[in-house]
Amino acid sequence: MPLSDLTLSVLIFLIFFVLAAFHFLLIREYAKQKRVQKKRLEDLELIVQQEIQRSRNLDQSSTTLKKIKKKTDRQLELIRLQIKSLDNNSGEAKL
Repeated sequence: MPLSDLTLSVLIFLIFFVLAAFHFLLIREYAKQKRVQKKRLEDLELIVQQEIQRSRNLDQSSTTLKKIKKKTDRQLELIRLQIKSLDNNSGEAKL
């Protein structure tokens, strides 16, 4: 049984309406995903910046510890030399 022109027009209108609705939903989802991806990238950039700062702080701490160790080693060597000198002086005094 053939469809009337009115029925065909309504079906064509419904098809275009459904296509337009799907297109709208697709664009809306794309925009939503784009915002989510942008937020993820911003968060990732923040994490990278924090990691760079943490690395710099560790490097500075390491440098500071090396300086303290070097200074402490010099002081210990000086103390050893003083003790050795005292031992030598006390050994000569006993003679």
